[in-house]
Amino acid sequence: MKRFLVSCLAALTAISLTSCLSTQEPTCTSSGYVPIVSARGPKTVGVNQPAVFTVGYTLGTDCGTFSNVAAVPNGNTVQVGVAAAFNGCACNANTTVSQTSYQFQSATPGTYYFQFVGLNNSYIADTVVVK
Repeated sequence: MKRFLVSCLAALTAISLTSCLSTQEPTCTSSGYVPIVSARGPKTVGVNQPAVFTVGYTLGTDCGTFSNVAAVPNGNTVQVGVAAAFNGCACNANTTVSQTSYQFQSATPGTYYFQFVGLNNSYIADTVVVK
């Protein structure tokens, strides 16, 4: 019985040490909004006609990839952000400006205010009149 207990204890110790010695690579993934550095679009559009904005953004690192454009309307004000995913632990700084588009369309005439989210929660403001 004593040999059995010693054998079990030795096996358990070996398994524990093996798991401590495993070298798993860290997982470095995240997501978030990146700064918009430019936004250009029309000043007027017709009802039910798309207003297409060209949006410039920077990922800030070579580990980032574009995910999508997100818009949050609040009455006649729309906040627009660019979402990105980041994969990798050893990333290099990158200030390249990439472009995407954002399309807005309304069935209601009026003046619409856009806030494109920039660096440090600043905004690039634009206005579109829907006639």
